[in-house]
Amino acid sequence: MSQILSRINHPHDLKNLTLAELEQVAAEIRQTVMDVVDRNGGHLASNLGSVELTLALHKVYDFPRDRLVWDVSHQTYPHKLVTGRRDRFDTLRTYGGISGFCNKRESIFDLFDAGHAGTAVSLALGVAAGDYYLGERHRKTIAVVGDAAIAAGMAFEALNHAGEIKRDLMVILNDNRMSIANSVGALSMYLNRIRSKPIYQDLKRDLHDLLSRIPVVGKRMDGALEHLLDMVKHSFVPGLLFQELGFNYFGPVNGHNLEELIQTFEDMRKIEEPVLLHVLTVKGHGYDPASKDPIKYHAPKNFKPGNNGGKEVKKGAGLQSPQPPQYTQVFSDILLEMARQDRRLLAITAAMPGGTGLTEFAKEFPERYFDVGIAEQHGAAFSSGLAYAGARPVFAVYSTFCQRAYDQFIHDVCIQENSVIFCLDRAGLVGEDGWTHHGVFDISYMRCIPNAILMAPRDGEEFKRMFRFAVDQTNRPVAIRYPRSSVPVGLPPANDGGEILLGKGEILAEGEEVALLGYGSMVEICWQAAQELRARGHEVTVANARFAKPLDLDLLRLLAKRHSILITAEEHALNGGFGSMVLEAGTDHDLPFGKIVRLGVPDRFVTFGARNKLLAECGLDVPAVVRTVERLLAERESPASSRLRPDLLPADRPTKLN
Repeated sequence: MSQILSRINHPHDLKNLTLAELEQVAAEIRQTVMDVVDRNGGHLASNLGSVELTLALHKVYDFPRDRLVWDVSHQTYPHKLVTGRRDRFDTLRTYGGISGFCNKRESIFDLFDAGHAGTAVSLALGVAAGDYYLGERHRKTIAVVGDAAIAAGMAFEALNHAGEIKRDLMVILNDNRMSIANSVGALSMYLNRIRSKPIYQDLKRDLHDLLSRIPVVGKRMDGALEHLLDMVKHSFVPGLLFQELGFNYFGPVNGHNLEELIQTFEDMRKIEEPVLLHVLTVKGHGYDPASKDPIKYHAPKNFKPGNNGGKEVKKGAGLQSPQPPQYTQVFSDILLEMARQDRRLLAITAAMPGGTGLTEFAKEFPERYFDVGIAEQHGAAFSSGLAYAGARPVFAVYSTFCQRAYDQFIHDVCIQENSVIFCLDRAGLVGEDGWTHHGVFDISYMRCIPNAILMAPRDGEEFKRMFRFAVDQTNRPVAIRYPRSSVPVGLPPANDGGEILLGKGEILAEGEEVALLGYGSMVEICWQAAQELRARGHEVTVANARFAKPLDLDLLRLLAKRHSILITAEEHALNGGFGSMVLEAGTDHDLPFGKIVRLGVPDRFVTFGARNKLLAECGLDVPAVVRTVERLLAERESPASSRLRPDLLPADRPTKLN
């Protein structure tokens, strides 16, 4: 078989291919995607399901003159392969390689960076309206949206607006009956009814074909037929919802039939007003295991036969030692344990039951589990209503997606003094998903809101204690942030017995001159850095903040009494984060540190790659902390260091904390 894909360097190279050649390209794309995802990890099922749709779009339309906007964009690997990135595709999701999502820095064919659901219709409508206003009225603007994302509130708002202003916009509803998990909600059921009634399109096509064969009279009857079919459309097409929003509704069509897709797009090019094309696809199409279990194959790695046959190596197998659990698993375990004891505990997710660790809870307590779909705003306000009724709602949500519920966090939760527990998974640098998914802003956007309690555990056991503490709060919302990583092992036991008291941290090791104050995931880094520094002859203090809000002022005063230098460390943006809170406390309460140095994520959008590489890039790994301490100690011994607490010289500085 000749490799046609190897000759596709630009979408124009698809224009003259025959249908048979395009189908071969589709097969080659699927094989390439599976090979690279097997090696690098990434989204598999969604990309296997979008191959024919992608090829048909690039075959018919002239991108980037025409405009193509992808919602979420985790299904754009085929798009990348035919838009000049084939030679770099093997670097997918690797540090310094190409992104697993749309990335406008990579290609002119990616109009926007994407990663969150429900945004594409708004962006595309803005582009279409801007082109119209600026006289570019012969461009087609297309948004590709999934059946779960179309239910997002923002998408509905955009559809409503598009139906009013009537710009040249096509919304392709890529309906595979799923988001990451199964789609939920009334709209999902509505789409099910549409799928079950394609009879309208078939009847209309058959009658038009019949009447076209009748000379003279047939043409007049065809016009009458159109009117008649519009009158009885209620009986055949539940797609009337989109019609009422001002869209011309077409479909459903088979999203894996290239010939049908190409003809449909050709027919629709002449329509210069809002159109919604309903396309039916199958996640994982072309790879039988993925089509049968698209949830399992949503974002796999090493799934192909020969790589353990797509199976994980069992813990403890061979010479491998058991691996510590992920924070997500610790959350799942403690939630189940407490839910069995306390029937008030309810769990809420926004279309991410697996990712947030709620799958087992949903199985054991289906009546106490709520998947609100891709609607974080509603999820937060809904949780507040549950709390008002006397329940203990736990809203499990990624840090990056909780950003969407910011107004609800303020208006519907904190102002109301309702005790919602926000469990912020993926807080920090999430690795290969990159800047659209890094959870590095939650401290900043939550810390300024009255009534909120912000915590971060140093390990799995502390996480469990924090969760129990959160459940006991009666009139204050609590947010617990934790990273996308395994829980640390080897940290010392808590000096205070591990009891969680509001706004109280702990000291893990006592030293002199320098104090390392870690928050959450950075406590482990600070502890490991301290061990390295001890081997180099430096004894430093290590403290665990536990709380960002309220801060432990007593702990800060104690550290200031015995140390000239304080280093704060957080897996979060420096601007407005935990270190900023400590700086503010130092000013407001006259804490006599000679210098406070903050370590955290710099003021830029951090790229994608393995988490350990990103931590190193941001100066948050052990070697970086060690270098920082040694540099500060060297500066302190220089003559210019008299600015740093001249009253605490090495000869008279105490070596223990009182």
